[in-house]
Parts: sequence; structure tokens; C-alpha cells
Amino acid sequence: MNNANVRENVRSGNGRFGKLVVRAVGANIECVKRMLSEAESYNKNRISCHHVRKYDEDIIEIYYDETAPKMLVDELLHKFVETLDSCIYALDDVSLEEQLVALLKVRRKRISVAESFTGGGLAKRIVSVSGASEVYFEGLNTYNENAKIKRLGVSPKTLHDFGAVSEQTAYEMAVGLLNTGDCEVAVATTGLAGPKTDDSGLPVGLCYIAVGTRERICVYRYHFDGDRQEITEKAINYALYLAYKQLKDI
Repeated sequence: MNNANVRENVRSGNGRFGKLVVRAVGANIECVKRMLSEAESYNKNRISCHHVRKYDEDIIEIYYDETAPKMLVDELLHKFVETLDSCIYALDDVSLEEQLVALLKVRRKRISVAESFTGGGLAKRIVSVSGASEVYFEGLNTYNENAKIKRLGVSPKTLHDFGAVSEQTAYEMAVGLLNTGDCEVAVATTGLAGPKTDDSGLPVGLCYIAVGTRERICVYRYHFDGDRQEITEKAINYALYLAYKQLKDI
């Protein structure tokens, strides 16, 4: 039985087969490739790995049949977990947004988002999850600088001194959400998706993602490559991931 047959039998439910899933964001692609290559040394007729990487999210599926030693399967899973470490957000077949919404429910927290260059994409992902209304308060698409000032209270001086795409602006966008008192978790995005830069001259792909609570707001700087859609989708994935990781640490 070859690798493709192992996967097909698991998917179709034929015989006694199993599947394990590892989902991660921001993992070093070379580390992922090395682990996948190492996984090939495991009994190829009884254990198979399938990998998909899209917008810096890795989904690794480990398929195995009933004759594969459990200790061998567990060892392979442990190696993936050990290698990918903090990049992992799920050891199950669930999406980023599903994990975030589920954790918000467990923590009894409400989330609001303020988006600039992601243009509502982050909010769309969250509300796609059934039951998100229990934890999602609002999403503001403050694309224009004046919208950031009027809707979020971003200081005109901050925008003048540091620009819309800056750590300071992302921070104040998140503060504006939290100051409403309607949410306990805030996420803000600002960046340049391209295809060309603006008057600031900053590089295409530069973005800042602010994630935080009333106790602490962290701002993360990224410089993504790819076209406009790729940059935007990567930023959305990282925003969801960072919100989940920070909430998990509360």
C-alpha cells in the first residue's frame, strides 16, 4: 500500500485508519521541509504525511493505518510539535478563526478589530465562524487617516510624525477600540499591500499588527513578500494567530 492509498483510505473511512493534524503559522519553511523529509523515513507503507502551505500557514496531516505502531506515530507527531513549537495553534483539524472564537468563549472575552490595509478581511474570517456573535463586538475598516482619527481617536500628531503605517499608529488604533469599553481584546492592522508604495516611500509588504488587552498591547512588525492579495492574506493569518496566542497566555 503506497502513501496515496494510505491517505485515501483514511479519507474514505475504509478499514481502520487514522489521521493526526498539526496547524501552524509563521514556521520556518526550511524546518518544515526538513521534518517532512525526515517523516519519509518512517514506514512509507503505513504512515504518510500531506503538507499544504498557504499564506504562511502550514497544515500537516499525518495518515497511518492500523498496522503502524502507535509509538512510532506518536514519536513522529512529537517531533513535529517539538520543531514547530510556538508556531503551532492547533493539533486538530480546525481553522485559525475557529480556534480564536472557541478560546474567546472559554475566556469569556469579547473582541473588536480595527483594520486599515486588510480592508475588513480579518472581521470576515471571524464572523464566518458559527457562534462568533457571542464574542465578536465590532469591526472598523478605518482605511483613511481621518477615519483613524474620528473612529479610533488616533492622534493627528502621531499620523504626522510617524505615518499611518507605523508602530505608534497601530498601537493607538488598538487603544481606541479598548477605550470604548465594549471589548476586552483588540486587534489592529495597518500596512502597505501594494502593488506600489505611497507617499511615505515605505516598502510594499511592511505592516504592523497590534494585539492586546487593557493590561497590555503588543505591536508586531512584519515585512511580507508577494502580491497584494498574498500580503493581505498573510497579515490576516498572523493577526488571528497573534490574537489567539496572546489570549491563550492570559
